[in-house]
Amino acid sequence: MVSLSLSDEIIKSLSRNELNILRYVYEHTDDILEESIQEFSRQVSYSPATVLRFCKKLGYSGFAELKYVLRSSRQKSEKNDLSSDKKADSEMTSDRMVARLNYNVQATAGLIREEQLSKTFHYFDSSASIFICLPGGITDITGEYMEKMLLSVGRQNVYRIASTRLFTHLINTQSPQNTVLILISSSGTFGPTVRLGKLARMKGFPIISITPYTSNEIASLSSVSFRFFTDQRENKGAEYTSRLSAFFIIQTIIQCYIKYKQHMGLSVEGGRYDTTS
Repeated sequence: MVSLSLSDEIIKSLSRNELNILRYVYEHTDDILEESIQEFSRQVSYSPATVLRFCKKLGYSGFAELKYVLRSSRQKSEKNDLSSDKKADSEMTSDRMVARLNYNVQATAGLIREEQLSKTFHYFDSSASIFICLPGGITDITGEYMEKMLLSVGRQNVYRIASTRLFTHLINTQSPQNTVLILISSSGTFGPTVRLGKLARMKGFPIISITPYTSNEIASLSSVSFRFFTDQRENKGAEYTSRLSAFFIIQTIIQCYIKYKQHMGLSVEGGRYDTTS
């Protein structure tokens, strides 16, 4: 994936429409290089004027310069990949791996918005029970971490559900007014989790999701959608995509929640919230 080396300040200045355009740029770089601004506008369903404003917000003179930077970034990436492959016998070096993980975390940080956090804190402060879906595999570890972090800051009635059948039963029997669901996915397309999201959305349950930056159905079904950068990886059929950025989102949510509660006149002591004197 190419990198536009955007600062956090630039990312935070983008509107929701502009973030949608940026997402499309990252997901369809090869196609964009062959398109005119009019063709690109049709693809993203925004006017050429909106696209031009987007380019200028990123610091480019126009769409042509954006394409030039994307092409240069891709060529540089391909050159580095070829050089590294020759040097490491087609295996990613440790330096490149660390750099990649660092990039994913930094890019993820730029996607977290105050609006998302505010909505999440609203659910945390409610009396609703929070149920975290554990779909199976490595992703379960992130769900367990989310549960432990919420309990550590005094949030009660937090439960992780490891059975898809039990989670389905929960959705069919619980009240949406007293329940919040958390869905975490390293792909955003895992069938069982998507089906749970559809059922929950149909019944009106609030959903907080943590999914990749790429377009995915789980995110589109959510009331609050946190997105992260990662590289989908497989080895002989075994999926080993890094969850580092997902852990980073969870840690950021909890740290910001603590700051939020302190600002509201509450402190976290001994695993619960106590009013400050």
